Amino acid sequence: MSLAKSFVIINLAELFFMASSYLIHIYLGRVFTTEQYGRYNLIIMLSTMTIVFIGDGIPKALAKYISQYPNREKIIKRKAAIAQSLLVGLVSITYLGMAPLIADFLNDPTLIPLLRLSALIIPAFAAASFYNNYFNGLKNFKMQAVQKTIRSLSRLIAILALAYYLKVEGAIAGYIIAPTLVFIFAFYMDKNRGNKIKGDFSYKRLLTFGLGVIFFMLAFKFMTSIDMLLIKRIINDDYWAGMYAMTIVIGQIPFYFFSNLAFIMLPTISNLIQRKTKEEARQIIAKSMRYIIVFMVPTVLSIIVFSRQIIDLLYPDEYLNSEQALRIFVVGSGALTLFFISTFILNGSNNVQKSAYLGWTGLILNVLLNLIFIPNYGISGAALATTITSITLMTLSFVVLHNEFGVFLNFKSICKILTAGILSFLIFENFSKNIYTFIFQGMAFFMVYFLILTLIKEFDNNDITRLKTVFSRKKTKS
Repeated sequence: MSLAKSFVIINLAELFFMASSYLIHIYLGRVFTTEQYGRYNLIIMLSTMTIVFIGDGIPKALAKYISQYPNREKIIKRKAAIAQSLLVGLVSITYLGMAPLIADFLNDPTLIPLLRLSALIIPAFAAASFYNNYFNGLKNFKMQAVQKTIRSLSRLIAILALAYYLKVEGAIAGYIIAPTLVFIFAFYMDKNRGNKIKGDFSYKRLLTFGLGVIFFMLAFKFMTSIDMLLIKRIINDDYWAGMYAMTIVIGQIPFYFFSNLAFIMLPTISNLIQRKTKEEARQIIAKSMRYIIVFMVPTVLSIIVFSRQIIDLLYPDEYLNSEQALRIFVVGSGALTLFFISTFILNGSNNVQKSAYLGWTGLILNVLLNLIFIPNYGISGAALATTITSITLMTLSFVVLHNEFGVFLNFKSICKILTAGILSFLIFENFSKNIYTFIFQGMAFFMVYFLILTLIKEFDNNDITRLKTVFSRKKTKS
């Protein structure tokens, strides 16, 4: 299956996942108070930050090495499962024991019961993540999409039902149930479980790469969550935590949609590097990045243009207080997505240390900027700090990619894409907009953007043909 078709399949599942996520947030935004909504998002953020220790380390090593050595799939999977199980136990117990300390840092001891309940998310998510990355390594992207869809449905049903009766505790319980069901499904769909174990594979290789990814993802998760944590600590008001939670939910739309390319690129680039076809890798990176940027620019700008209408559609009126923060944050979200994809390309080319250094640089910068901006500008200051950090990291990651693979971005092409975006933005920013017409205006925004791209000869028949090929039923060889 081609890289482009894999991306489409994964993103169709991601679109469904996003739709279910926003249905959940729309529902919770109405059945919860702003304070309850802020507490729920804070707890989920803390638990998912912790999951980085077990969801993004060994499983990513599993995906990488299975794609490189498919004939040793069984032994790699077995050793990865043993290492993962030990790590899950250690992290879960540590998180449970640290609940009082975390609550104390956030100046809110009432969070302790919620933190202890959320500890169950860790092993549930770890089990589902293991199989998700296993199928990723096999390049079985259809199975990944099925897993994502099951998780979407089960999470939607569980959270909506339990949150109605049990409020925040019920919503957290729904977060535990969904990945558990995904793991059970994936376990029984694993047709290779009965295969005979062949050869050997060292724990050292799994742990070296896995711990490197953990080192990077730990920095990445903290960097993308520190703004929310510092808002809670500095402002110490669940109301503003709820407001900023809404900003993150809507502002991360570009990241949710486009970052899936990173998980496809990891095994693809790993395989090409193993076969010593670096030039082919460079070409894939160049084409992928160009199309991502072509679609990323109008996505980010349309959210800025229609920010008020999007908030009004999804949330009660009081959340309009975070409109300015959203318009700032979404720019950073776009930049952060490009940085995230770049680092996974580096990971696939055995440059996980460089990704980690970039991640920790971003964390330090984001902490410093948040400490400066939040006391003076509140949640808009947090959004600004994150955006400055994201743009800085995106630029640095592009420089590292250029040094590793050579030229992969055409400066003239990027200028044309940005020109089309800015002109479209200026046209629609001054139009009268309301909740009833903005969806049609949003479609018109994209049409005008691509019309301008066509007129300045940045988007032509070759691009249209490639996109038609992606959506055609005819299978192409990878």
